[in-house]
Amino acid sequence: METSSTGPSGTGPREPGSPFALPPAPSRRRLLRGVRALAAAGTLGAGGYQAYRVLRPPADPRTVIPLYSGTVAYDATGQRVLVGAAGVEAALRPGTRLTADVPGGSAAAERSEQFWSVTAPWRSRVEADGSIPAEIADLAGSALADLWVLCDDLPAPVAAWTPYWRYVWPRDTAFCAVALARVGHVDHAVRILEHLQSIQPAEAWFEARYVPGTDRAPDDRERQFDGTGLGLWAAAEVADAGGEARRGEIAQRLSRLISTSQRILLTATRDGEGMPPASPDYWEVPERRVTIGIMASTLAGLRAAGTLTGEDRALRAADAFSSLLASTFGAGGFQRYRRGGGPDSGRAFLDATGCHGLVAPRQLRSLRADLARPAGGIAPGASWREDGISWTPSTSLLGLALARAGERDGAREILHWVAAHRTLDGSVPEKVLFDGRPAAVAPLAWTAANVLLTIDALARA
Repeated sequence: METSSTGPSGTGPREPGSPFALPPAPSRRRLLRGVRALAAAGTLGAGGYQAYRVLRPPADPRTVIPLYSGTVAYDATGQRVLVGAAGVEAALRPGTRLTADVPGGSAAAERSEQFWSVTAPWRSRVEADGSIPAEIADLAGSALADLWVLCDDLPAPVAAWTPYWRYVWPRDTAFCAVALARVGHVDHAVRILEHLQSIQPAEAWFEARYVPGTDRAPDDRERQFDGTGLGLWAAAEVADAGGEARRGEIAQRLSRLISTSQRILLTATRDGEGMPPASPDYWEVPERRVTIGIMASTLAGLRAAGTLTGEDRALRAADAFSSLLASTFGAGGFQRYRRGGGPDSGRAFLDATGCHGLVAPRQLRSLRADLARPAGGIAPGASWREDGISWTPSTSLLGLALARAGERDGAREILHWVAAHRTLDGSVPEKVLFDGRPAAVAPLAWTAANVLLTIDALARA
């Protein structure tokens, strides 16, 4: 989750002449002391959690933050620009992320047309599916355009185009690669994962995020363990999307990513018998305890390793870790931490990545009410700041989990909500304010990917 709207930690390097040179990033950690206080206090169970909510400083449930752009589009010079809101005012070609003055034969226009032509069979299937309303089919077109503009002609998708988001997060990249593969762009998805493979350290975890096209982190954020498991999960999903004819070839091209990630996961969990290390997750804050998001991504990676390699060690480790997760986090109701922390949208990572049968359907559906925000979306977790803001990455992740778990009505409800809270230019924002207004960056790659994967799951069912 790109929680950088309150500012990532540290400052990013500036590369002279680079289109990715960004101003220093303010620290967001100062603004999330309340969240860290919960972890430090170690409050246990629902009672302790409620006490924390009463004692922490009051927040503003009607918080207002600006919308930084209505969308991102290529202009006549061939550069991406922020359009609408605080960006330039420009009309778009219908159904594209090109401004109206982009010449028809330009490189960007040709790449856009090629992208759309490859997705034509997938779009036709969605439009022909009688269970998918026209509004959701229209949302699919918006999400495709958003994902394209944030990954076109780049080694891997950036989270968004607004400064402080214009970086490559391994977690987001994994979901984007899977979405691209599912809509028909298998080769593009493989190239993105090959880029992750090229920047993966031999023994260490991925950085939280990277300067595009490099293996350098823009700041001093802690490394994040979830990218390892999610990268493996994405490799398995992309190989599956390639079909039987290409599965072996794709696995071979990603062999270093697969072997390195598997080795890291097996070592860190003692072959599935032990907890993974504490690490920041999609909340992007330091952690001293393992979170449900880290547990879910680890299980997804271990299961993917078994699928990709067929090795008995990996298969046994995945089974052992699944039992460990059920006996620890499951015993506490799958809260943010093993004991306490309250409901957390990280619970949705399990079904979203195909790890079914651990979270009961009611525990998945309950997130919509437990984490509800006034506009109808959800917060990242129950212990998140009470600012009234819905987060579309968390909300769309829940939609994906519901769709893949067979909860079709719940998934469609979330897609309708997302469709109704797009910007005037049709992009899905990162946040939605208490009164329903879109806010922060738009579009956001991870949300676009979740939307496409949710629609794909509904169409395949």
